[in-house]
Amino acid sequence: MAATVANAEAYFATQVLHNDEWVAADPTQKQRALANAKAQLYRIYRNFNDAEKPLPDEAVFEQSLWLLRIDDTLRKAEMGVKIISVAGVQIAVDKAAQTVAPQAVLIIGRRVGRAV
Repeated sequence: MAATVANAEAYFATQVLHNDEWVAADPTQKQRALANAKAQLYRIYRNFNDAEKPLPDEAVFEQSLWLLRIDDTLRKAEMGVKIISVAGVQIAVDKAAQTVAPQAVLIIGRRVGRAV
């Protein structure tokens, strides 16, 4: 199997209950989300490589859904914004958003030999 839009469609249709962001995305967004997810995961999990030890497709699919779910508040938190205020309502963000989808971490496993 490969991390293609068609395979992702099948995965989200049969394996993921809350897949609204994937279903709502257009084909171009889906392709970009998959490409971005794959690039992010290969940068973070350096013991994987596309040729010899590819990432599990399910991890790429979960990461792409995670990327589609990121809203403007989380993007700003990644850039260091601490408080967002709109019409008198404030949202305080303690730390930068988690980069890797929790489900992708469970599929791939934790990195070993690195302090967090």
